[in-house]
Amino acid sequence: MKASTSSSAAIAAASDTSMLQEFWHGLRQWSKLFLRNKLAALGLFLIVLWTLLAIAAPLVAPYAPDATQLDAKLQGPSGEHWFGTDQFGRDIFSRVVYAARISIWTGLIAVGISFFIGVPLGGIAAYYGGWIGNVIMRVMDIFLAFPSLILAMAIAAAMGPGLVSAMMAVGIVGIPEFARLMYSQTIYLKEREFVEASRSIGVKDGTILVRHIFPNALAPLLVRITLGMGFAILTAASLSFLGLGVRPPLAEWGAMISEGREYIITGEWWLVTFPGLAIATTILGFNLLGDGLRDVLDPRLRTSRK
Repeated sequence: MKASTSSSAAIAAASDTSMLQEFWHGLRQWSKLFLRNKLAALGLFLIVLWTLLAIAAPLVAPYAPDATQLDAKLQGPSGEHWFGTDQFGRDIFSRVVYAARISIWTGLIAVGISFFIGVPLGGIAAYYGGWIGNVIMRVMDIFLAFPSLILAMAIAAAMGPGLVSAMMAVGIVGIPEFARLMYSQTIYLKEREFVEASRSIGVKDGTILVRHIFPNALAPLLVRITLGMGFAILTAASLSFLGLGVRPPLAEWGAMISEGREYIITGEWWLVTFPGLAIATTILGFNLLGDGLRDVLDPRLRTSRK
């Protein structure tokens, strides 16, 4: 009996060491492959660019986002106002840069909510199975039965307009995607030898989920996080456009487009064009980065593209 226990412990310890070695070796390989993917590198560049602009907004923006110049209303792009001004004489470039803070922060909080709720739920449902797993996954299916934007609108409307309600609504909508992904990964991993070895020596279920299953499911979760950021930013901007998210005069890309849409027919195209380009390039960056990570982390895709 002692020999069997010590053998299982040795297998578990060896698996931990080999997992760590494989992780560092895989990280080096992934870095090399990632740098070869020009589209993924472009996506990373766009994300870094917008992140730096958001952090350095007070240094980059020539004006405060809410500073008005009544004698400079609805002016087109110029040397003084790179992106023009809006109907209140506010500098569009400054507002776009400051709005990056809100959009990126909203995406991070929303994805964080989805991740830290969805991943444990999916892992528990798959690991224990039975009625617990059925209840959790059926609830996830109910959420997935509704279009994401419609569900986010309903949640935001119930909570009331505002930045916090937009973050919560987008975060709740994203929970089922993370839960389903973690569920499928846990179903596969819980039958692996290193999990069986840990279970045989009395390792607690929570420890197995955190130390053995979660690290091995991290690669697809990272891809989901990256793609989820783009979805969260777009959905939050849509809520603000519809009046269910950030409200004027706070600078936010969706709210800026909502404010400027009525001026399109009179020729003031810059009011919606530059906030729209900001949304498009940010989402493009996260999508390209997510696709690149998926190609690097998925050995099947990596092999097919050689």
